[in-house]
Amino acid sequence: MRIQLKPSLVWALLAVLIAGLAFVIDYYRHRFVRSDSDMLAFLPSSEATVFFANTSALHRAGVLNMFAVSKTSIEPDYQDFVRRTQFDYTRDIRAIAGAVDTNRILLLIRGRFDWNRLRAYALTHGGICKDPLCNLPAANPGRWISFLPIQPDVMALAVASDGAAVTAVSTNQNRTLERVPPYPVWVRVAPAVFRKPVALPFAVRIFAISLQPADRVLLSLDLSGTSAWPFVLRLDAQCPNFAAAETMKAQLELETRLLRMELARERRQPRPDDLTGLLVAGSFAVSKKRVIGDWPIRKELLKTLE
Repeated sequence: MRIQLKPSLVWALLAVLIAGLAFVIDYYRHRFVRSDSDMLAFLPSSEATVFFANTSALHRAGVLNMFAVSKTSIEPDYQDFVRRTQFDYTRDIRAIAGAVDTNRILLLIRGRFDWNRLRAYALTHGGICKDPLCNLPAANPGRWISFLPIQPDVMALAVASDGAAVTAVSTNQNRTLERVPPYPVWVRVAPAVFRKPVALPFAVRIFAISLQPADRVLLSLDLSGTSAWPFVLRLDAQCPNFAAAETMKAQLELETRLLRMELARERRQPRPDDLTGLLVAGSFAVSKKRVIGDWPIRKELLKTLE
């Protein structure tokens, strides 16, 4: 039995199809964030430290679960925030891209948001909302948290002395997209961090000084480790030339040996649950103008973070 469609029905179905197609095209035309590189492109060009985290990958690897219990148990304010907004970073965030400098923290967050609840939370905590921007006082006096939607599943958020700092994000679609390193977590460290490393722990500071000549320093977290070393902290330092890379490698190896010798002098063993165990396990190589370093992260160190 053959079914014959009336011409009027055919035209109606065709009209619905065209309308649906037009909606999809318009929806994606106005979606500024379609990929991880799109998120990074929103961040302003500056001397800031830039970072990215694929929290979905971290959740699958069980990393976020290490922080979830302790975070909520020691911060009643965070519990109140989750209750009022129904937003929990361990569940609702998919990815974060950010830039940090001495003046502000600027974030692009992809995830699931209840915008009405978030605005209500801001208003009930001393904030102001003037669509699309909301701000509210931060915990530190003189600092403000400001946020606005980029699209339904992407938030821009800033912490700064300026209550409108979040407007520094750019929606310019002609911007240059950045190549994203193939790791779930990475940090491109600003050169100023190595020029003034005094704020870093001593064991880290001696390595930071060795990295001062680098043009670019990228630190990444590789999740493809072994059962004993689940993750690997990876260094990729771009140097001005091959000779500079060789010198940096030699300096990093020397600092590693000196740390082992200092521990031996104090009759201490490198502890697998702290930075000493991490740093003395470093290995380094040179590839053209780059210094590649690997520090295996042991399970014992991860347990101290739980």
